[in-house]
Amino acid sequence: MSDIPQGSTAELPEGASFGPYTIEASLGVGGMGRVYRAVGPNGQQVALKMIKADIARDDTFRRRFDREARIAQQVSHPHLVPVLDTGEEGGIPYLTQAFISGGSLDAKLERESQLDVETAIRICAEVAGALDQLHENGLFHRDVKPGNILLDEAGVAYITDFGLAKDSQGSLLTRPGQAVGSLDYMAPEQIRGEEVSAATDTYALGCVMVECICGAPPFADRQGMRVLWAHLQDPPPDPQARRPDLSPQVAAALGEALAKDPNDRPPTASEYARRLADAAGVQLS
Repeated sequence: MSDIPQGSTAELPEGASFGPYTIEASLGVGGMGRVYRAVGPNGQQVALKMIKADIARDDTFRRRFDREARIAQQVSHPHLVPVLDTGEEGGIPYLTQAFISGGSLDAKLERESQLDVETAIRICAEVAGALDQLHENGLFHRDVKPGNILLDEAGVAYITDFGLAKDSQGSLLTRPGQAVGSLDYMAPEQIRGEEVSAATDTYALGCVMVECICGAPPFADRQGMRVLWAHLQDPPPDPQARRPDLSPQVAAALGEALAKDPNDRPPTASEYARRLADAAGVQLS
């Protein structure tokens, strides 16, 4: 039983019940809904994601959510936060994922501004491997950003949030012209509402790596629509202008993911990570 009225997504207090889960704490609210730390019937700590009622009433969204959640439960990778359970309670669809206790890459960057090159490349390689696994299963994340990269207590990275993932057969279930994602990390084709691909996620990962190494995403000096225009037509700024100690080789490799044409980007996210590592002389495990 749930402690919330039918169809409501009001914030739940500590100790409240939602289906078989007991709420421990609110982790935040986003465009898709609320996220809680909760405990399941077997005592496992999970991240419980409840979809907003108004979004849940959209038949197109519901079909996409149900299909993607089923696929996501079948995808496994050491750096992919697994989807453990999906369901509906009180008219509210939800999914649960393993809870990662170390916080997000976004929070780490807020504290540290930028990372050393070796740490950034290690995170890139871990996330890239998980993205490749999604892509091999016909899913594209579409919202790769520091807030969707979680770090455990040892600093190991995991990609999360399948709320915007789209499978390769799902074009009819996404409204024409719909561009979903976060402005600082959106590929040109995504902004134009065109078909997304693995290269779309690689572009976003490249933007994340620029932020990790240089302290800000490529077009952080622009606001609103100017960010979108910059992704569409402006060359990214020289990383060495922001971080003079960066070698020309690393600066060049960093920008390979940011090609305007998806065909000009590295063929996989892991290949992008490998090129970065080679340029920096970093040994990947």
